[in-house]
Amino acid sequence: MTIQHIVLYKFKPEVTPEQRQSVRDCISALPSQIPAIQSLVAGETVFNPLGHGYDEGVIFLFESIAKLNEYVPHKAHLDYQAFAGPSMEGMFCCCSEIALI
Repeated sequence: MTIQHIVLYKFKPEVTPEQRQSVRDCISALPSQIPAIQSLVAGETVFNPLGHGYDEGVIFLFESIAKLNEYVPHKAHLDYQAFAGPSMEGMFCCCSEIALI
């Protein structure tokens, strides 16, 4: 069973391009710091027909719920949340069990 953890976020209007890049860099570093992360993809929103306004998103894959549960309290994850949180105006997060085909 693979677990997909999706995070969508909207930056505050005053967040600079450099600050946005710092958040991206922090996200990109997580797999090297947290062995439980199987893989990660991230990027800017290019199509948003429902108009929810999220600027970017990240999809994390974990091989099991147990691995997701290792990630959640991990210091690197908590540090990322503390660093990125003040830059965020809004966020959406969900986890689902998926089948990789």
